[in-house]
Amino acid sequence: MRVVPGSRSLLAVAFFLAAAAAAAQHAAKPPASPQSPLPAAPSAADPQACLQETGDYVTRGKIVLYVIGIANTCDKRLRCEIYANVTGVRGSSLGHTIMTLGAASSGAAARQTYAMRVKAAGGTAQVSRDCTAL
Repeated sequence: MRVVPGSRSLLAVAFFLAAAAAAAQHAAKPPASPQSPLPAAPSAADPQACLQETGDYVTRGKIVLYVIGIANTCDKRLRCEIYANVTGVRGSSLGHTIMTLGAASSGAAARQTYAMRVKAAGGTAQVSRDCTAL
């Protein structure tokens, strides 16, 4: 391998220029503020902010289910239309249901679950919901 005279110094200059540019870019970023704004309390104006969702696979014998749980944290009743697409190694399964959730103060009526049959335990679950206040 033949080294061209001056090529080492050219590589060193390129390295230092790249390092200086990276340092300048890093220094230009403002420091993160130590006080982050507190999240606002959920309001009934935005029903999506009032919901907590869970999802998990459950096996009952040879039947595999994907269970979607929705909980209402606001003091208004909500009507939610739930759509689900679970894709696994054995194919896709589609689900659709409508849930009416009670106000948060109503206890158990504020939580509901939907169990849909799927082809395999595991995979990717996509769940969307469209909720309106009643």
